[in-house]
Amino acid sequence: MHAIEAVCQIHYGVISTGALAANGFGRSKVAAAERSGLLQRAGRGYYRLEGAPAELVAAASLGMSLTCVSAADVQGWWVLNRPDGLHLRADKSVHGPGIHLHRGRRSAARLVCSPSAIVLDAFRCLPQLDALLIAESAVARNAVSKSALIRAFNRPQDWRVRALLEGTSRKTASPLEVCARYHLWAAGLPVQREVMVAGVGRVDFLVGERLIVEIDGYEFHSGRNEYRKDRDRWNRATAQGFITLRITAEMILRNPEEFVRLVRAAAARA
Repeated sequence: MHAIEAVCQIHYGVISTGALAANGFGRSKVAAAERSGLLQRAGRGYYRLEGAPAELVAAASLGMSLTCVSAADVQGWWVLNRPDGLHLRADKSVHGPGIHLHRGRRSAARLVCSPSAIVLDAFRCLPQLDALLIAESAVARNAVSKSALIRAFNRPQDWRVRALLEGTSRKTASPLEVCARYHLWAAGLPVQREVMVAGVGRVDFLVGERLIVEIDGYEFHSGRNEYRKDRDRWNRATAQGFITLRITAEMILRNPEEFVRLVRAAAARA
C-alpha cells in the first residue's frame, strides 16, 4: 500500500491538503499521486481516494463537517436507523436537498465533528433511543469519555439526557443491551445491568431483586458445551428462586411494548 494511501484511509478516504502536508506529503508528492490516479480532488483543499464515502466527499465539497447519525455511520458506530439524508454541521445557513443542517461552530480541519459534538447534535435531532445508541457506541469505543459527554449537556433542560448518559459504559457489548436498558429505564423499572449474581454468574440485567433478564442475540449457541453452560446457569438461578426471562432481539427491536409488559408481569411475581 502506498504511504499516502495509508494516511488517507486513517481519515476515512478524504483528507485535507493541510493534513497531507503535516504527514510529509508536500505539493509535489500530492501532485504525483493525483497524476497517477491515486488521489482525486474532493472540493477546495481536499483530496479523496477512489471509493471514499460519498457523505465525506459531499461535506468536503460544501465546506462543512459530518455530524449526528451521518458521522456515526461513517465511523462504524452503532446506528439504529441509517440516515435518510446528510447531517452536516456548519456556522452558516446552507440549504439543499437531503441536507439536515446543524448550526454550530466547527473546525475547518475536521470533516467529521468531534465525538462530543456528534452526540450533542444527535440528541437534539434524533429520537432519544437513536441518540443514546450513538452515545453509548462512542463511549464503548473510547472515542469520548462518559464524563465529557455529560459536561457537554450543561443546560438545565438537558437533565434527562444527563440521566441517560450516566448509564453508559465502556463495557457495553452490543446495541441490543442499550435498547433493552433504555426501554426498561423509560418504563421506570429498577434495573441493573451486567450484574454478578452469586452462585449463578454474570447476567445481562437484574430487575428488582429476583428477576433476571437475558438478551438473546441473533446468533445461536454453536456447540454442546455452550448449550450446557447456558442451561446450567438457568437451572442454578431457578434453584435459588430467581425468575429468568430470555428475550429475543426481534422483540426488543420490533415490539418493545411487549418486552416491557413481560418484564412488568414477571417482576410482579418475583
